[in-house]
Amino acid sequence: MMVWGQAEVGFGFLPSVNINKKLPKDWAINFKTESRQAFIEEEVKYEYLQTDISLAASKKISLNSTIAAGYLLRIEGGVLKHRSIQQLNIIDRNVRYKLAHRFSTDQTFDPEEANEYRLRYRISAEIPMSGESLDVNEFFVKLGNEYLNAFSEANYDLEIRALGFLGYVVSPRNKVELGVDYRIDSFISNAAQHQFWAGLNFYLSI
Repeated sequence: MMVWGQAEVGFGFLPSVNINKKLPKDWAINFKTESRQAFIEEEVKYEYLQTDISLAASKKISLNSTIAAGYLLRIEGGVLKHRSIQQLNIIDRNVRYKLAHRFSTDQTFDPEEANEYRLRYRISAEIPMSGESLDVNEFFVKLGNEYLNAFSEANYDLEIRALGFLGYVVSPRNKVELGVDYRIDSFISNAAQHQFWAGLNFYLSI
């Protein structure tokens, strides 16, 4: 991290691959892998931080809503951390955009630190850059905002995220996104930590 005044500022690269598979009776599964690498701390350098591997199953419960549950394995500094995840997703498919709400909870179990429990809410919009619908070989803009409440023993922290991505639909089953994911946390009782992540996301439906 670099220090600006009393705040810490970090920069890094956050690529991910998402693979989705639809199943009978409105079920689906999602596999995701994401790695985190920092490029700037006190000096310009590369540092591998962690890799997340997750698998989740979801069930459509109404026209616009799904529930999901999953498991995430985090590999960080040779330590394996385990996380259970529960989600409710609500999608509003407007003529000109797709607006998504995600309510989720997760529980992280760390052999070296206290367990962490989080409550999260995210709102995101996917907007075609041309026409009224998103088609193959077209670009789109993705904007999002998320609030994460984290509880660990007697400690509480709030993390706020904002993202802006430019996406491209490669095929009916494949799209890619490139953009910036900004995060701020630890500002309630400590000096704020600002993180800027360059994101590169690949999505594949099989």
